[in-house]
Amino acid sequence: MTDHLNTRFAEGDEAALTECLRTHGPLIRSYLRRFVRPQDVEDLQQVVFAEVWRSRHRFDPERSLPAWMLGIAHKRAVDQLRVRTFQTVPLDVIADPVGDDGRDDGEQLAERDQVRRALARLPEPQRQAIELAYYDDLTQREISEKLSIPLGTIKARTARGLRRLSGILGTATTRDRDAVPHREKVSAVRGASGSSAMDEMDKVGEMDEMNGTGEVGRRAVRPRVAVSSCLMGEPVRFDGGHSRNRFLNNELDKHVEWVHICPEMEIGLGSPRETLRLERSPEGTRLVTRKSRVDLTDRMTALAAERVPALLEVDGYILKSKSPSCGVHGIPVHAGGTTVGRKGRGVFAGVVLDAYPLLPVEDEGRLNDALLRENFVERIFARARLRALLESDWRPRDLVSFHARHKMQLLAHDPVAFREAGRLVAGAGTRPREELAADYTRVFDTAFATKASIGRHVNVLQHCVGMVGDALDPARRADLAEIIASYRAGQVALSVPATLIRHHAQSLAADYVRDQTYFSPYPEDLRLRNHVAA
Repeated sequence: MTDHLNTRFAEGDEAALTECLRTHGPLIRSYLRRFVRPQDVEDLQQVVFAEVWRSRHRFDPERSLPAWMLGIAHKRAVDQLRVRTFQTVPLDVIADPVGDDGRDDGEQLAERDQVRRALARLPEPQRQAIELAYYDDLTQREISEKLSIPLGTIKARTARGLRRLSGILGTATTRDRDAVPHREKVSAVRGASGSSAMDEMDKVGEMDEMNGTGEVGRRAVRPRVAVSSCLMGEPVRFDGGHSRNRFLNNELDKHVEWVHICPEMEIGLGSPRETLRLERSPEGTRLVTRKSRVDLTDRMTALAAERVPALLEVDGYILKSKSPSCGVHGIPVHAGGTTVGRKGRGVFAGVVLDAYPLLPVEDEGRLNDALLRENFVERIFARARLRALLESDWRPRDLVSFHARHKMQLLAHDPVAFREAGRLVAGAGTRPREELAADYTRVFDTAFATKASIGRHVNVLQHCVGMVGDALDPARRADLAEIIASYRAGQVALSVPATLIRHHAQSLAADYVRDQTYFSPYPEDLRLRNHVAA
């Protein structure tokens, strides 16, 4: 029982530690591979487990043990990046390449090394799927059976991995026109169907450019959003039906890439099925079937822990409200035939939220609120833009440009995090890329986790007016001031002053203001800023 293991671990039971290492060791190892070199993973894992054991007195048994361990693993991985040094090898100790004159073999070695390094930059789930297909010559169905992962998930991981690989190798080709052509480099990595990786990437397609620029990070990205399958119309509910959500399917669908998840189906319950509920017990809150009294807590928690690493790749999560597995909040907790509380959280959702406290998460019920809906959509598009930048072969100047375009948006959410992000960017050229990316991502996500208030929106609007106001005549400046005051008073929507300021910035060629993501944080056809704040 998971809660029993948590209690034993917190009390210092060494047998519980052994069970913890056996159960969660693969998860920690997979997570660490995203940060450090393969040869360093084993040693770093030992450091993590040593700290886990030393810190056991600080662990709350009511929390998720895998999520707590992942937090320690993340801190130690960042420490490792900060102290890492690179070894160099003198050229005179390298043997001459074998071959007629060495050039052919040298090119092949360079090509293989470039592909290996590109693969190493992929997230672990995507790299694993591609390597099993290429190196082990397995079909996607065989990979699915080998890893005990749904076939659809393997296909999605492979497609996303090949798309990222294409971008990485494509950038390298641009820098070296004499290198092996991009298509030839990627064609060695073959998909399960036998088609080349490049063919698969062509099917996936490239992201459309905005403003006709090719600058890194200035692309119309599609956020990757995990979603409860029933909300997308899949008949996976307990009664064999669905809970199709109009906003998700009719409006947001064309702008995002969905990752469908139904925990109940993935642990084998099927549909229709017996209803579930949360019950209080001496061992903590449990997930049980209502009539047959089967305890599904451990199965659901294990599935969530297995899913957690893959969710590193998503920009947000929309969960089914009021679900004992997926509900974010307000889930009834029962004791016998009595409801003893209404502050429960779904078992699956709880593990995910503990692992990724900064991940934008909402349920479909809360998305009916205009302010919450806009805040969630703004966050997933902001995270998607940052992810697109960091997945490219970015340089410090690209991060500086990215930050410059997001300044007003960050300021509207959290002025403290805005200043911290500025300090990080100011030293961008002096720090290791991995460390800089991790720290900037943390501060960026922290800023957007704070909802923008009317007062902070007014502050940003006035900042922008100050940057274009000198070029405006007194009458236009007065108009802007009056409209901003009307927004502050709740008389007009935010879209009114924002649209007017952007119009003036465009007509005056005030590029810095015009290019701020604050004025176009998501596709305009979503019309999320058209409500009047109460």
